[in-house]
Amino acid sequence: MSSRIASKPSAIPVPQAASTTSMIPALLLCISGAAALIYQVLWIKQLSLVVGVEAYAITTGISAFFAGLALGGWLFGRWADRLQQPVLLYAGLEVLVAILGVGATVAMSLAAGAFAWLQGHVGVLAWLLPFALVGIPAVLMGGTLPVLVRSLAAEPGKAGGQLYAANTLGAIVGTLLAAFVLIASLGVRGSALFAAMLNLLAAAGALWLQRQQPVALAAPVKHGNAKAPDRTALWLYAVAGGVALGYEVVWSQS
Repeated sequence: MSSRIASKPSAIPVPQAASTTSMIPALLLCISGAAALIYQVLWIKQLSLVVGVEAYAITTGISAFFAGLALGGWLFGRWADRLQQPVLLYAGLEVLVAILGVGATVAMSLAAGAFAWLQGHVGVLAWLLPFALVGIPAVLMGGTLPVLVRSLAAEPGKAGGQLYAANTLGAIVGTLLAAFVLIASLGVRGSALFAAMLNLLAAAGALWLQRQQPVALAAPVKHGNAKAPDRTALWLYAVAGGVALGYEVVWSQS
């Protein structure tokens, strides 16, 4: 009996490296989300000085930020579907966000005079300046989530939910850090540099992840025509998002 027990095969250990690697994308988007919301808090604070009215600053900052996220998600999501190694695109986006995020912060600190001059000469078109300063880097930020979801296309629904949750958690942390810690200790530009370091950290993590998974996880996806129920769901989701952001603006003025 003892010889039979001794010859019985042992349980196969679960590889820890695979489970650790699968957690990396969520960690990357948590870091990325924190950086994005640090920028947003900084830009809204700066816009109050540029446009002179806090309500307009909040409205412009939020609308430009989310318009950029939406456009970036659409553009880079479609691009990522045609790539064999979308993680590399994600790393590039994070590096560009770091550069443009700091650049927009510096430009915003110098934009008050330019905005006043434009408002005197072109009227309402002057608002394109602060909208662009916020919206352009936000376009790149918007591409990060769909690109990483594409890199885990084996389980798109599950991966998308996990990555979105991690990104939202990072956004919460970034907002609290910017408001209660970073601006008071590092100032606006120092806080932007801190956010840029987070972007570069996320880019470095993505490159490490690519080295662990050198082969694409799935073949490029072919887009089909959206069905009517799918479009209805998109419109309903858009309306819900608009209502939620409307509440955010109203509550900020309460």
